[in-house]
Amino acid sequence: MAPPVSLSENQDAPRQQKLHESSGLIPAGKRSGEMNPQQVLPKMRIWFSEYVRRFDSEDPAVQQSMDLKAQHTLKVCEAILDIGGSLKLSEIDLCLAEITALLHDIGRFEQYARYRTFADGKSENHAALGVEIIRDSRILEALDPEPADIVVSAVRHHNRASLPEPESERHLLFLKLLRDADKIDIWRVVTDYYRRSGKQRNRTIELDLPDTGHVSAPVCKALMNGRLVQTADLRTLHDFKLLQMGWIYDINFPRTFQIVRERKYLEAIRDALPGESPCVAEAYKRARAYLEEKALAI
Repeated sequence: MAPPVSLSENQDAPRQQKLHESSGLIPAGKRSGEMNPQQVLPKMRIWFSEYVRRFDSEDPAVQQSMDLKAQHTLKVCEAILDIGGSLKLSEIDLCLAEITALLHDIGRFEQYARYRTFADGKSENHAALGVEIIRDSRILEALDPEPADIVVSAVRHHNRASLPEPESERHLLFLKLLRDADKIDIWRVVTDYYRRSGKQRNRTIELDLPDTGHVSAPVCKALMNGRLVQTADLRTLHDFKLLQMGWIYDINFPRTFQIVRERKYLEAIRDALPGESPCVAEAYKRARAYLEEKALAI
């Protein structure tokens, strides 16, 4: 596979503008920054598909990883529309939410092409890389400045351990939407994998963590205190599974809690962990109680 080249590489500004006009992101005769999310979204979907195809590989393992992230992105788009619809967002705001979902993991493709891993700690922060790609490709140039800034902010912060200080209430709303939708589909991916992982292991999904059967003390302690597990504390695959269980404490919207309950994601993660572990049993008990409390409050 030839190394992907950013759209801005070796191009001057006039040629870049022509490239965007020809792609339809900025209609001919239309100045940048004049379009709303609803106008931009259809061409953004096309751009995403074309961008992803640049990473096609004859290596089955590489292609499987690229397909995994492409499908994940589309599923996050579905989830964010579901959650946003439950909040009665306007059509324009739903389109803006979908754009954040479409671009949230755009750095993953370049990350895997360079490093052959999705583990940020072994490569680089995929969110920061995504922001770099968004800026280099100028794909948000057609958008009004305010929604474009919301997209960049959401992409930059979507993978942080906790929410940052909001730039505005609207920035915070779309960031929360994206973080919830992202978790919903990661839960889908990992629980599907855990149900069938006995057949064939996927080191990409497992972040190359060893499957030793051990749960690390800092991971257990965090969950006993109702706190999120820190990525830096992950030592084993079971730690990673417990981190995913603990995401329930970082959910923001009633609809998200409903989805987790309906799809039984916590149960699926528990079933993929050692049943004899007191830490696992107590972590599940507390996470489940928290979910029920939030679900009943809806």
